[in-house]
Amino acid sequence: MKSNISLKEAILYWLKLGFISFGGPAGQISMMYDEVVERKKWISEKSFLHALNYTMILPGPEAQQLATYIGWLMHGRIGGLIAGTLFILPSFFILSVLTYIYINYSNNIWGEGLLYGVKAAVIAIIFSATIKIAKKVLKKYYYWVTALFAFLTINIFDINLPIIIILAGLIGLIFHKFQNQNTQNNDTKNYIEKRIIKNSFITFSKSLLIWLIVFSVVLYFNESILVNLSLFFSQAALVTFGGAYALLPYVFQNIIETHGWLTSQQMMDGLALGESTPGPLIMIVTYVGFIVGWYNDILNIGSPLLGAILCASIATFFTFLPSFAFIFIGAPIIELSKQNKALEIPLNFITSAVVGLIANLGYMLAYNSLWIDNDKTEYFDIQLFILIVLSLLALEKAKVGVLPLLITLGLTGIMMKVYF
Repeated sequence: MKSNISLKEAILYWLKLGFISFGGPAGQISMMYDEVVERKKWISEKSFLHALNYTMILPGPEAQQLATYIGWLMHGRIGGLIAGTLFILPSFFILSVLTYIYINYSNNIWGEGLLYGVKAAVIAIIFSATIKIAKKVLKKYYYWVTALFAFLTINIFDINLPIIIILAGLIGLIFHKFQNQNTQNNDTKNYIEKRIIKNSFITFSKSLLIWLIVFSVVLYFNESILVNLSLFFSQAALVTFGGAYALLPYVFQNIIETHGWLTSQQMMDGLALGESTPGPLIMIVTYVGFIVGWYNDILNIGSPLLGAILCASIATFFTFLPSFAFIFIGAPIIELSKQNKALEIPLNFITSAVVGLIANLGYMLAYNSLWIDNDKTEYFDIQLFILIVLSLLALEKAKVGVLPLLITLGLTGIMMKVYF
C-alpha cells in the first residue's frame, strides 16, 4: 500500500468522482483508470487491472468496489472506507431528492412526458450494455451457449437468478478442470501467509458483527417492512454477481412479484432516475427504499418523508455493507495471489450468464413498455419503439454519452406529450 499520497488529496478526488460518475460501470471504471493510473499515477496499471479482475468476480457493484479497493491500496481500510462511501454518498442524496420530486410531481404532463422519453433511453442503454459486454465476453461458442441458457432459464422456466449464476460458475469450474488436467497448478496455500488469512477472518467477523448489531436494532423496532428490507437487500448484495445490471433482474423479480412493494411502472421510472444520476446504477435500491417508506406508515411516525429516508438508508446500508466487507476481507489475499489464473474461466462463464440475464431484463422492460393494455384494448406503442431504436443507434453508432441522451430523450418526451 502506498503512503506518499495525501489523504486530503484522495478525499477531494473521491468526492469529485461521486458527483461526476455518470455513464454506468464502464464509464466509471474508465474515469478511475484515466485519473488514478494515467494522470495522477497513484497506482500502476497492473495493480488497477488486478483489482478490477477481483471486483468482477464479486457480487455487487464492481465500480464502487474498485474505488474501495484503490482507496485501500493507497491508505488502508480508512482510505477504502472513504473512497467507497464518497463514491455513493452524492448519489444517495441526489436520488432521494429526485424520488421526492417524482412522487409529488410526476403526474403532471411535464413529468409524464419526461419519464416517457427517458424510459426509451433506459431500455436502449440496457440493450447497449448487453451488446458491449457480449463483445468482450462471448468470444467462444460455449460462452454464447451459456448466455442463451441463462436467458431461457429465467425467461421461460422462471428459475431464480442466484441458481443460474451458481450453475454457470460450477460449469466454469468443471470446464477449467478439464482444460487444465495436465497443467501444474501451485496451491494457493503455498504462498498465502497465515497472518493474512487470520486478519481476513477477523475482518469477516467484524463485518458480520456490524450486520448483526444493525439488524438487531431493526428487529427491536418490530416493523416488518424494515426487517424485510434489511433481509432482502442483504441477500441481493450476496447473490447478484455481475454488477448493477445483474442486480436489476433479481430486484424486478422479487420486489414486484414476490413482495409487491412497487409496480412495474414505478421500477421503470426508478431506472430512469438511476440512469440520470451519478454513482452506481445499483443505487436504485435507494429509490426502492424511499418509495416503500413513503407509502407505508413506518413506525407510526406519521411522516412519509421521514419514513422514506429511513427505508432508503436501510436499503442502501444493507446493500453496500457486503461490498466493503468483500474488499477488506479479500484484497489482502488477492494482492498475494496475482499469478493465480484459476478463477478466470469460471468468471467468464458467470459473466456470460449475466449477459443472458441482462438481455432478458431489456426484453422484459421493452415488452411491458411497448405493449399497452388499456381497458381491455391492447396496442403496440410505435412511438416509444421508434425512440428506443433511435436511442440505441445514438449509443452504438454515434457514440452519444448517456447523460446527453437522457436529457435529449427527456425533452423529446415532454414535447411529444405536450404537443401530440
